[in-house]
Amino acid sequence: MKYELLISDDSEDDIESAYLWYETQKINLGFAFETKLEEGFLNIRKNPIAFQVRYDDIRIHFINQFPFGIHYYVDKHIVKVVAVLHTSRNPEKWYERNR
Repeated sequence: MKYELLISDDSEDDIESAYLWYETQKINLGFAFETKLEEGFLNIRKNPIAFQVRYDDIRIHFINQFPFGIHYYVDKHIVKVVAVLHTSRNPEKWYERNR
């Protein structure tokens, strides 16, 4: 069963910020980041409970080749992404965000 994936506005901002930063480092690196991120979203949609619960009910899927984690929770058949954070950032940042 595939789950519906909802990405919060804050997560969209996280993604845009990371994309723009990577593009300033090297042309098409932002595109590579987004490609790996999409692979991560696909993996989560296929089996969201496969990834470890890290904080309360928040799970994290770390994407390949980039130091970012997709922070999300599962509610019935919906996966809600609350943050896409660099691994060096405090993971409790999502606490500040409305879910």
